[in-house]
Amino acid sequence: MTDFSPRWIPLVSAAVYALAVLVLKRATKEAADPWRVNFLVNGILGVGFSLLWFLPSDHPASGENCGHAIICGGFFFIGQVLTFLALSRGDVSVATPVLGTKVIFVALLSAMMGVAQVSAEIWGAVGLTALGMVLLGFGGRRKHAVAIGGIFYGCLAAGFFALTDVLQQRWINQWGFSHYAATMFLTIGVLSLGLIPFFGGSLRELSGVAWRGSLGGGLLLAIQAAGVTWSIGMLGATITNVLYNSRGIWSVLLVWAIGGWFGNAEREHGVGVMGRRLGGAGMLLLAIVLVTWKN
Repeated sequence: MTDFSPRWIPLVSAAVYALAVLVLKRATKEAADPWRVNFLVNGILGVGFSLLWFLPSDHPASGENCGHAIICGGFFFIGQVLTFLALSRGDVSVATPVLGTKVIFVALLSAMMGVAQVSAEIWGAVGLTALGMVLLGFGGRRKHAVAIGGIFYGCLAAGFFALTDVLQQRWINQWGFSHYAATMFLTIGVLSLGLIPFFGGSLRELSGVAWRGSLGGGLLLAIQAAGVTWSIGMLGATITNVLYNSRGIWSVLLVWAIGGWFGNAEREHGVGVMGRRLGGAGMLLLAIVLVTWKN
């Protein structure tokens, strides 16, 4: 397996994402609305990735390449908005794994669009991932309507992120990682200006906890997003997302181990619920082993 080493990138990105979500959940709760936090996070992503414009690219800029990056940026922005809706309406250890259903959408879209051949092993990993989602995504003391809302928005976000990844796999190598990613995330930053009318107050009214959580979580998201974007170009969207889906494992472990540091009380759901979520995490681990070992 000569290409095993690059597969550590989506695995590490998954751990960073789970930590970022835990931080952002606290910031969103402190801010009392998800939109100001979402705005700050997307601003960090837009500014941070814009620095990639200073790196060389293998191909010159063109209207077509810019258009492709802008389209992906638009889909990613919608997915990001839906993600914050999911986080504001559900547990971290539920919303994060539900977002992992993206791998199912990626596999289906990849096959439908002819972007990549999906092997039997990858389909098996997708099936295990689906079972893991069932175990991870349900249980707890929240009202049923609230839980359904978080799951609904999480699945919608997963669909838009999957479409972004599949299109990105098709287009990113036509321009090169640096300029494509810079344009895509700058688009996200610009589109975030449309969130301003939905703010629950001014940015100045945010508490120190909300500011630190937004900036820290945004920085963590930028780091993991760079890893995922690079991995899609190197490994393909389906394999990257199965490996990246280990964020479901990390979300349960981090909530259980250090959730209290961030004011997260999900561990109080009880051993039964958390044990069931760890069982779902085990399904994801099997999926990761399968796709790593066989591909």
